[in-house]
Amino acid sequence: MRGGGLSVDIVYLWVDGSDPEIIKKRNYWKEKYGKEINTQALDPCRFIDNNELKYSLRSLEKYAPWINNIFIVTDNQIPKWLNTNHKKIHIVDHTEIMPEDALPTFNASAIETCIHKIQNLSEYFLFANDDMFFTKLTQPDFFYKNNKPIFRARHKLKLPSEHLYTNMLVNAYTLIEKQFKQKFYYDPHHSIDAYLKSDIIKCNELFKEELLKTTYSKFRESDNISRVIYSAYSCCIGHGELKLIRKIDDKLPIIKKLLKILKQDYHKDSIYFHTCNHNYKEKIIKYKPELICINDNEDTTDDDRIRMQKFLDEYFPKKSSYEI
Repeated sequence: MRGGGLSVDIVYLWVDGSDPEIIKKRNYWKEKYGKEINTQALDPCRFIDNNELKYSLRSLEKYAPWINNIFIVTDNQIPKWLNTNHKKIHIVDHTEIMPEDALPTFNASAIETCIHKIQNLSEYFLFANDDMFFTKLTQPDFFYKNNKPIFRARHKLKLPSEHLYTNMLVNAYTLIEKQFKQKFYYDPHHSIDAYLKSDIIKCNELFKEELLKTTYSKFRESDNISRVIYSAYSCCIGHGELKLIRKIDDKLPIIKKLLKILKQDYHKDSIYFHTCNHNYKEKIIKYKPELICINDNEDTTDDDRIRMQKFLDEYFPKKSSYEI
């Protein structure tokens, strides 16, 4: 299905980290890896499946029905509830897109360097983790302005940082700055992102050596490169557009800004929640986002996950056609 003249696909990464085979494989390679692995790369939150994908697909069907193909990238796994006979659903195994000698991998960033290799993936595509959701009706022009992918960011990075994820962002931005003399160093909005497949291919060629190191890192490492490099690259060559997410649009005249402040008429394109938050609904009502991410992190407890599941079930109660 087409919307706004563009044919747009979406790519998800998904893993059920409770699968005994996955656990066995991960434990084996932890011992065999031959070097110390950052504890942040091994935290259970990286691998726990809270059924978020089911609710993300419910949100997609309701608020982005114009999406063409749905590619779900997995390690020889298929969600038990997934309707694999649906014409939009395509399961992509790691072996189909990654070098054989880079497998198995337990590093989402490694997989992300290879998503452009998905067979029949369209030039215009969105990328999502399974904990990202649509919350309002969208059209392709929410993600692509004049056919250019919008690179959404929240604020400047707080540096220095000891967090592995932030270091990976810095690695990406440092390469961009050296090559293009442009500084980004923004914190991405951490939600569903838009890309051009051809730009990812060219970026991989330009930074081949550095990105290959990430491809071959079985676990997240401090020298890995974040996929934010693709968004920054597109902006640098004039194919993408940076947009800072604000509760009031910076481009509005001062009078309109003041009126919105007085009326508390706020809007954010996307909101990022830690799973341990208690105010999902309140913030959605206040900021009216099109997208949200509810991120399972190192601080998440089982009680937090139960509360999140309850919220998702209440917020997206209608079963999608992507479910059995």
